[in-house]
Amino acid sequence: MEIGELVPIRCIRIHTNIDLTKVRFNSVQYNIRDLESKIYVPERNRLVVDTWLQYVRDKRTVVFCASVKHAEQIAELFREAGVRAAAVSGGMKQAERKEFQDKFVSREIQVLCACDLLNEGWDCPETEVLFMARPTMSRVLYTQQLGRGMRLYPGKESLMVFDFVDNASQYNMPQSLHRLFKLKEYRPGQLAVAPGAQKVAEAELYAKGEKPEVLIDWPVDATDYELVDIFNWQDEAEGMISQMEFVRRVDVQTETIERYVREGKLVPDLVVPMSEHRTFKYFKEETLEKYAAQYGWTLIDDSNRKELLLDMIRQMDMSYSYKPVLIKAILLYADDKGRIKLDDIVSYFRSYYEGRRAAGLVVEKTNSIFAKGGYTDKEAERNILANPFKRFEDMQMLRHTKTLGIVQVDDAVWKKLTKEEKAEMERICDQKLAEYFDRMV
Repeated sequence: MEIGELVPIRCIRIHTNIDLTKVRFNSVQYNIRDLESKIYVPERNRLVVDTWLQYVRDKRTVVFCASVKHAEQIAELFREAGVRAAAVSGGMKQAERKEFQDKFVSREIQVLCACDLLNEGWDCPETEVLFMARPTMSRVLYTQQLGRGMRLYPGKESLMVFDFVDNASQYNMPQSLHRLFKLKEYRPGQLAVAPGAQKVAEAELYAKGEKPEVLIDWPVDATDYELVDIFNWQDEAEGMISQMEFVRRVDVQTETIERYVREGKLVPDLVVPMSEHRTFKYFKEETLEKYAAQYGWTLIDDSNRKELLLDMIRQMDMSYSYKPVLIKAILLYADDKGRIKLDDIVSYFRSYYEGRRAAGLVVEKTNSIFAKGGYTDKEAERNILANPFKRFEDMQMLRHTKTLGIVQVDDAVWKKLTKEEKAEMERICDQKLAEYFDRMV
């Protein structure tokens, strides 16, 4: 905008009184079934159409909708009101979509109701108005939608955005122009995002009691301010560590941290309810350090991770034989960067336990898949990743790259391990395995 490549943005907020407080969500996506039950209502759809008829009857408008069904419902309401409207979505044939888009450019269609299709990759600089009728928590999606209307076009002074503002909690509040750009005050139709000089000039008009010329034909009261709640829990959580990261930073198992949180022995600095049954918990760095000192936990970082791994192997507690078998597989197959194919680890586990079976030895506890036999490689892989691998992963000593099928030892650990230390690890694993199976005889 500052260099004149995009038009400024004005905004009008339309309050719907639709309640989204109980809509479940995961990260930045609403549960679509919950969302449908709230926004697929005639009153909200009618509000979209009535707003267009009241404010922008002669302007080309794109209405962003939550689904194909939602887009079709709103387009039908427009047509019932005598407005040339069409619903477009990615499910349409390309020729049909192009026909509607061409008619929109030529004004044969006044309103396009879109689901996903026009978020990106579609260019129509003639677009003058956007209706944000799709609640979303995604900044990326909201920004993509904005981009559809910000192209330059002769005579186009600005883009007008209509934000349909639903009621929500502070933790599942949809994006809006004011939330996205952290604008705390709102005046209907005022320049919300624009070059600094333009915003200053318009503010001076308001200070003199004058309405900007561009708004004279718009039925808005441009004198009243509204304070906008832009609370964003992601901003508040910035710089904090999640409960998952907490586990990785201390030499304590996941289950212990979860139990301490449940019992109130660990109190998070921020709790975000993500759904009816799920919360995200965040801790400040000083909180982590406080609890580590209080409970005698060692903080893990690159400087001590190798020594903690060696101590962990030396003091290895074993409810099953899996941990030393995993370490032996890693030592056998790891390349010079500490990478091992998961398939090689599975093969090692299979050969180890099937070798014991063939030799007439105790294979494992009777409830182990390796003792039962008849397991697939995929079942063995799930067992390995769920049991011996998880604790090493929690402490950031091992990680699994699913797309590549690779397990990797942390660089700070692998590069520092000497040949003598690797030999010691193998000796300890052999000793632990011998002691474990001796107890089972």
